[in-house]
Amino acid sequence: MSDIVGKKTLCSTCHKAAGILTCRGCEKDFCYRHVTEHRQELNIQMDGLTTNHDQLQQTISDQEAQPTCHPLIENINAWEKESIDKIHQAADIARKQVLTIITTYRTQVVRELGYLTVELNKARNEDDYVETDLKEWTDKLDKLKKDLTAPQTIDFNENSTENSWIPKIFINDASTDVFYQSTGDAQISEGGKYVVHGPTDDIAVVCCRGEYSLGQHRFRFKIEQFSQGTGFSCGIISKSTPKDSITNTVNYNVYGYAYTSSGTYQRLNHNVVYSFNEQNYNFKVDDIYEIFIDCNRKMMRLTNERTSQGQDISIDVDTCSFPWQFFIAFFYANDRVRLC
Repeated sequence: MSDIVGKKTLCSTCHKAAGILTCRGCEKDFCYRHVTEHRQELNIQMDGLTTNHDQLQQTISDQEAQPTCHPLIENINAWEKESIDKIHQAADIARKQVLTIITTYRTQVVRELGYLTVELNKARNEDDYVETDLKEWTDKLDKLKKDLTAPQTIDFNENSTENSWIPKIFINDASTDVFYQSTGDAQISEGGKYVVHGPTDDIAVVCCRGEYSLGQHRFRFKIEQFSQGTGFSCGIISKSTPKDSITNTVNYNVYGYAYTSSGTYQRLNHNVVYSFNEQNYNFKVDDIYEIFIDCNRKMMRLTNERTSQGQDISIDVDTCSFPWQFFIAFFYANDRVRLC
């Protein structure tokens, strides 16, 4: 009898009573009491499985009824909203730039028209004018009309260098300005878009037509030829500074200063030329550069569009008074630059 009791199979739950039934699912033995509990546990698991099944079936039904509520679709919707917000921001910036350009041109035209009005009234009141005067005033008036409509030719370009599906728009005000005045051995062609230094090695300077006192302005140009390390220079100069003074090879300096015999600095014509040059910027042939001029913040920035190398210069209006003009200086023969 003792041998039979010692060999009996115990309940896998309480390990005391004899296991009278074996579960074919888990192959465990249970006493009478714990067989019922084990079955109740299986019933609870079955209820949970049924609930999960019903929930999955409901999820499928919900997706079929509202397919756009899928989490992946919601991710796309979030991306779309973020992209649209960025487009709106870029558009707002572009609109502000255009409004600034339009205001700047209109302000310049109003100022010049005021000068012309004074001349016309004086000539009419004094009955002091001839055919040549009328032609001169007609030409000035035609120029003012052209300047007033010049912003209509602003280029709306896209930055194709960015690796994006929708390139960022930027406003290129350079198309409304051209080279129109040269000092030294330089020739302007192609409607003011192209300038070539002549065969000499004398300093030559070309200035753009526009005069800037308000707003922001951009100039894009490509260096097609220049002698590395020769002192190529570009930047702004006050309109009040005589252009021929900065071509003086004895006194000219890319910072707008000259050394006196005592070794001190002396301003040229009491004005300073603010420029980027070979001493503070690494220019390369065939690269395209952008000069951004901000009259409101009194600064300018030069950026190489290929390398994204940028540099800022703050401008002191006490030494470089408004209005400003954009200029490029050449130092050696056959240097060439094209406005983009």
